[in-house]
Amino acid sequence: MPRVLLIEDNQAVAETIQRFLERSGMRTAWAPTGTRGMELKRSFFPDIVLVDLELPDTNGVSIISWLAREQDCGIIVVSGRSEETERVVGLELGADDYISKPVRMREMVARIRAVHRRTRSRAQDPARPSHNQHRIGPYRVDLQHRIVYDADDQPVQLTGAEFSALQCLLELGGEPVSRERLSEAALRRPWRPEDRSIDQLIFSLRRKLGDEDRSRRLIQSMRGVGYVLVSDDATSEA
Repeated sequence: MPRVLLIEDNQAVAETIQRFLERSGMRTAWAPTGTRGMELKRSFFPDIVLVDLELPDTNGVSIISWLAREQDCGIIVVSGRSEETERVVGLELGADDYISKPVRMREMVARIRAVHRRTRSRAQDPARPSHNQHRIGPYRVDLQHRIVYDADDQPVQLTGAEFSALQCLLELGGEPVSRERLSEAALRRPWRPEDRSIDQLIFSLRRKLGDEDRSRRLIQSMRGVGYVLVSDDATSEA
């Protein structure tokens, strides 16, 4: 089932949509502003983003343009603006679909599933370059199917949280990742200074990846910052 990010400034509307989508088996995240939506896009890794055109801090059109350039998720506009011009602009900027408010929930679920099928088909098209396969040392990471394979091409048994933490480190391409960001990405909750859950999660991930040699760890600690993926072999396969 798709992971859905909702960028919507009306909390009541957002909560109603989230409840219905989650009852339909989807995982969701909510951003009340465009800025927060861009942050969650990088940590939640949605398959589909629902975007309201009227946001308090930015124009939804700019969010659509940015998402379209990323080319790694489906985009559905959910807006109270139902004029043909607005629909055409949204679709021409790169949105995959346009839903007018008030939202019909069953129709929304059907449209999300339809866009998800189309975007997955595009991602699997052999004529398109793929950014879903990565190498980290001896490991191959399949982001689409959320599987890590070892040097013998056998799957490594990671939990969902462990994979999300690894993906977050990988997506940042060698940049330090804070515990706050890892907690949002892997545990779906804010990090607190007394919370050792992220350190325990990284410890478990290192153990499963055989990454316990301090002299040449793939995942290194940065005191006061968080963690960083330092493998020179971390590459994306076309």
